[in-house]
Amino acid sequence: MNETKKRRFHYAWLILIGCCFMQMGGLGGVLDAAGVFFVPVCEELGIARSEISLYLTFYFIATIFAMPVVGKWLPKFNINRLLSICMLLVVLALGAMYFYTEAWHWWISGIIFGTAGSFIFIVPAPILITNWFKKRRGLALGFAMCFSGIGGAILSPIYTMVIEAFGWRNGYLVAAVIVGLMVIPWTAFVFKFKPENIGLRAYGWSEEDERIAADVQVNQKTTPGVPVSKALKTIPFVCLFLFAGLIAYYAGFNSHLPGYAVSVGHTAMVGSTLLTAVMIGNIVEKLITGWLNDKIGVQLTVVLQIGMVMIGLVGFIFSGGNLVVIYISAFLFGAQNSLVSVSTPLLVRQIFGEKDFVPIYTYARIGTGAIGCIGPVSVGLLFDVTGSFIPAFMLGIGIAVLSLVVVRLAYIQRKRLEWSDLPANKAEADAIRFRTRA
Repeated sequence: MNETKKRRFHYAWLILIGCCFMQMGGLGGVLDAAGVFFVPVCEELGIARSEISLYLTFYFIATIFAMPVVGKWLPKFNINRLLSICMLLVVLALGAMYFYTEAWHWWISGIIFGTAGSFIFIVPAPILITNWFKKRRGLALGFAMCFSGIGGAILSPIYTMVIEAFGWRNGYLVAAVIVGLMVIPWTAFVFKFKPENIGLRAYGWSEEDERIAADVQVNQKTTPGVPVSKALKTIPFVCLFLFAGLIAYYAGFNSHLPGYAVSVGHTAMVGSTLLTAVMIGNIVEKLITGWLNDKIGVQLTVVLQIGMVMIGLVGFIFSGGNLVVIYISAFLFGAQNSLVSVSTPLLVRQIFGEKDFVPIYTYARIGTGAIGCIGPVSVGLLFDVTGSFIPAFMLGIGIAVLSLVVVRLAYIQRKRLEWSDLPANKAEADAIRFRTRA
């Protein structure tokens, strides 16, 4: 009986648990919960919120330059050392805020979060999970990525209690210790880049997969897929680069939702609860869309996700101040987070294959920083010019339509991609290229 239990357990589940902690302590504990420090810091030091919050803009800009390096280093270096060193840098940058007295000090930490944090917040979890899960890949990825929202929801009140009891400076020290303890044990001792590194196969590995792997080994081939040197010059890559940037643009709406609530006659307190509604939607929709990716395919799931975002934006426009409609709209709008963290890596892997997934994905994610960083500024500018958030929401609907177009174009052009290291038999080659749901 013990033997049976041992056979049933797969190391992939440890990878999944570790990714949950990495998202909860990394993205959730460092970035999503950062807002609770703004008020006490600004009140004590006399710094404008716009000044200190610029460190998030520097974070986005730094990710643009870090992404190509992440794609090259993750497969090349020991993942335990690489991720642990990067997380340690993040912890030090967070703890160093204890000493800060000027706004530009936070900007330095923002740059560190963007460079070292790219190895923690953005890329590793999707790569590790897609490497370790052949079956239930979408569900596992959706489950892990929703923990960033859970981390923000849990750690925000904890940080607030520490700040109220011991001050914001000690709050940063406590935050650094918490996120370090949550993440570093997993990066240092548990994570392995691929199952093959420890003599295993991915969870859900089938006899067909084993036969293909044996054929690849006999013919001294690498994993089938599009080489990165060719992928970056294709229409599907341009489409996914634009898609990653367009959906990241929606993050710029989040910081303005409290202002939207006030603009339609509600209090600032009601406005702050809209962010909670978005976060709840983020968690729930990541779980649902992860499951849907496995059941109905990536492309159709993306269509449904974008549809939820569009309905949310339409709800904001025509709510007439109705609080129920606003909350439902905020919940649906939370689907934009799952588009970034769950669907984008699945799209890249399905269209370009396994061969150079890591560098192709990291290059595509450059679009997130390049386009996403203008979201908060442009939404605020539209409100300043028009005195209403409706033009921004209409722009968001247009972005949703454009996102649908570029995804569909990527799939249409997918058939023209030249995959390498495929079997000579055309039927078998097509089965590898198109066996997953489109």
